[in-house]
Amino acid sequence: MPADLYPTTQPPDSTYPAKAARNNANGTDSELLDRMKVREICEGWGCYRDAAEWRNYRSMFHDDAYIATSWKQGPIDDFIKASKEGFEKGSSFMYILHRIIGQTVDVQGDRAVSKMKVTITCRFTFDGIEMDNEADCRFFFMLEKRAGKWGVCFYTLLFDKDKMVPVVPDKTFTIPEEEARKYPSGYRYLAWCEAKISQPPKMDLNSHGPERDILYAKCKDWLDGKKVQPNLTGKDVVEY
Repeated sequence: MPADLYPTTQPPDSTYPAKAARNNANGTDSELLDRMKVREICEGWGCYRDAAEWRNYRSMFHDDAYIATSWKQGPIDDFIKASKEGFEKGSSFMYILHRIIGQTVDVQGDRAVSKMKVTITCRFTFDGIEMDNEADCRFFFMLEKRAGKWGVCFYTLLFDKDKMVPVVPDKTFTIPEEEARKYPSGYRYLAWCEAKISQPPKMDLNSHGPERDILYAKCKDWLDGKKVQPNLTGKDVVEY
């Protein structure tokens, strides 16, 4: 039998933030209001970015925020610059949109973590043929309240699975399976396409790999008031 490409297991108990308030199971009314504020902020990722509402998008983040996607990692202002350039490149890049499905929010004091279910759709054009990559993922936002204002300090994501969908039903381009298998199972076709447009993909964003538990542990550390530093899904330290 082939190996399971999508193993899904419960995160370790050691990564569970037991002191956080969540989903009305515990906490106060003021913490509920904080969770609603955090949710509104995080939903701006798709609503603002997809519409190129850059001023609104930037308002989600504290000035020192760090972003790690599959195609770009770095400070928030560098990420916005790269995103604008991506739109300007048109079909030679990828047309990225987001379908927001739902999210959970943990609040502990002046810190919060949002985990948001999202489907990213990226339209790629190769040899004049358009296809969409649809990637089911989980967005992770680490937020902090500073001077009474919530803002995102760190963002990254994990990929669950992806697929290619033709725009015109009988027109598709071919992705060699032996090449796709070089990439993590949760986003192997997206990663192949990103490499094809000379945008080397980040390789440790697979929800079915060890990076999941690394990220969950860092989310708990964040809520516990500890210092968190990228790489958010790996053990190496990234200066930014």
